[in-house]
Amino acid sequence: MLKLPVCNERLFLRSPSIYVCFRTVVEGIVTKTKIEQTLKIIYKRHPLIRCRIEIDDDGGAWFIQDGNPIDVEYYTSALTNWLEWYKRAENTPFDISRGPLAKICAIVDGDTTEICILGHHVIGDGIGWLNFTKDLLLALDKNLDEAPQIPPTDSGDKYFKETILLDEPTKSFACWLNGEWRKNCVRLSEGDYVSFFRRYHEELKPNLHMGSIEESDFVKITQKCRENDLSVNEIIATAFTAALTDRETRLGVAANIRNELISEPSHCMGNYVSGVSASVRYEPENTFLENARRIANALREHLTNLKTRHLAVHFLNEFDGDFLESVVYAAYGGFELPFSKQLGELIGERPDNKGIGVSNLGKNDLTGYGKIKILDMQFIGPAFPANLLTIGAITAGSRLNLCLRYNESEISSDEIRTVYGKAIELLTE
Repeated sequence: MLKLPVCNERLFLRSPSIYVCFRTVVEGIVTKTKIEQTLKIIYKRHPLIRCRIEIDDDGGAWFIQDGNPIDVEYYTSALTNWLEWYKRAENTPFDISRGPLAKICAIVDGDTTEICILGHHVIGDGIGWLNFTKDLLLALDKNLDEAPQIPPTDSGDKYFKETILLDEPTKSFACWLNGEWRKNCVRLSEGDYVSFFRRYHEELKPNLHMGSIEESDFVKITQKCRENDLSVNEIIATAFTAALTDRETRLGVAANIRNELISEPSHCMGNYVSGVSASVRYEPENTFLENARRIANALREHLTNLKTRHLAVHFLNEFDGDFLESVVYAAYGGFELPFSKQLGELIGERPDNKGIGVSNLGKNDLTGYGKIKILDMQFIGPAFPANLLTIGAITAGSRLNLCLRYNESEISSDEIRTVYGKAIELLTE
């Protein structure tokens, strides 16, 4: 039986919004039996998928591989659509003590099948869940290597190829804060978590806006990037910053760190991602490209500096796991946990710190799955509670698919359509 420590991501174990979702449209009808048979292969290759999480008496968290199998929900289009399923699944908290930490739905719509996977961030970041999704699609038609893909067992700061660890003042402060927590810690119950989760969703009303940029317009974007030494991430971030707000905002970009580890876990699930953020403002008196270059430089200043690029991983690894779990509650749940609130403020988790997050999984070829023909793929990225808008991007074939995750309590559906339209206009002009 697999037993592994939950080394990273304890900050998001109890978060109400840190889920990852993939929707894949497949040509033809894929039966429920076929998906269930495929999952038996996937359980061997990705053992974490059937894990539950056990919290020991010292507050340590462990993956235990004896959780329940995934129950595949299977519908025809007359009964549901994938967005209805997603909203229902996202609004139902995972039972981490029983598992599994994934939900799967298949919807037959005429001569196509939509396969939707929603997973908890604690067992996989965006690329981790993309690995899972690709393997499931491969296994539908081809023999897939069943050798277990088991993640490293050490926390992130122990297996970087090269890095700059925390300076002594920061390390000493983290040590002090951790010690104060241990003297005053308050363990939150499962009931606290469920109550907070439900209240969060009722009050903020998370919603999605989906859109696609077709090949002709996407070519314009990539050409604009090449001519101006910009990445697609940077130009997307600039466009939505301009469309959403005229004030200074916190802009966050995810950073994949797999190839920076001693043993690159390229096919594993698990969490091998960091992120950087910068305070930026779109200046309407300047051109779009002038703004894009300035915002890109602000992000690159952090991304190219190993100390700041890896800062989140190193800093969070200084703290007790249950301390990290309590941060979201203190910041957004109204729990009186002073040291948790202080840590939250240090890492930007506070209600008044609204920002934009961008998570881009890059270009994905939709061929190479045997007889299984993939028509489309969409990615819903994990949302930090502090974000006003979270943008999940994935290039599926020649199309760039975007998913905007927002809270209706802060932005109406009409406003988000206006924001999306303005951003696309800036991107493709």
